[in-house]
Amino acid sequence: MVLFPPAKINLGLHVLGKRPDGFHALESIFLPLAWTDILEVVVDPHVEAGDMKATFTGLPIPGASDDNLVVKAHRILTQQHDLPGLHLHLRKNLPMGGGMGGGSSDGTFALRAIKDVCDLGLSRETLLAHAAELGSDCPFFVDSAPALVTGRGEHVAPLEFGLLLDGVWVVVANPGIHISTAEAFSGLKPEDRTTPWKRLSTTPLAQWHTLIQNDFESGAVERHPAIGDLLHALREAGAAYVQMTGSGSTVFGLFQDETRARTAGTSCGAQFVGPLSV
Repeated sequence: MVLFPPAKINLGLHVLGKRPDGFHALESIFLPLAWTDILEVVVDPHVEAGDMKATFTGLPIPGASDDNLVVKAHRILTQQHDLPGLHLHLRKNLPMGGGMGGGSSDGTFALRAIKDVCDLGLSRETLLAHAAELGSDCPFFVDSAPALVTGRGEHVAPLEFGLLLDGVWVVVANPGIHISTAEAFSGLKPEDRTTPWKRLSTTPLAQWHTLIQNDFESGAVERHPAIGDLLHALREAGAAYVQMTGSGSTVFGLFQDETRARTAGTSCGAQFVGPLSV
């Protein structure tokens, strides 16, 4: 079975007060992109039952393979199911440490692939629970559909309103800067507030900045001016809305004209340019 774990972008990312469990409460709209890794999972008779051979190509993945979320996904399922020997191969295309959710997407899609290959018959609710074990962003990728994400990322609600994004193009650029979670939160001052998310459905793109922001962005730009340079370049190229996504360092611009988007993608060294189909 071959699946294509997608990247995501955040529309707004608001960090609220700390929860009783020590995590910060977050609010954000997550949107999937047609920019993906490639994940293949097959039953392998040469691998012992209950084990999984994991291989990786594409962009180098730092850290031990046992810490990779695709391996952790297999570990979670082996605790409750007798699995055959499996071979998982991940072709890594999405940048790491860039706020695109690629690792979370890979881990969640590994859960989905193993479920189907091994015919486990897991419900959506069970998949969501397993995804929450993997990480805060993971439950979103169970459905990979536009959603309002709250809590520490485990509460995923389909949007109850439409976004006026027909014909909108997204340009995504990564400056090659890795921002750790600890760095992202350093110096951040969470602020409890209420965001009128539904008003995005009736507000022109060029005015979205009056409603939402990425709370991590100003600190990231201060520490890494290259991020601010990319945001400025996208804005100057005609983007109606620009923002850093996640905890950084990837930025994106939303364009209402394909030609401008493609021109901006070339001038900014973008890694992805495409229609935002939501």
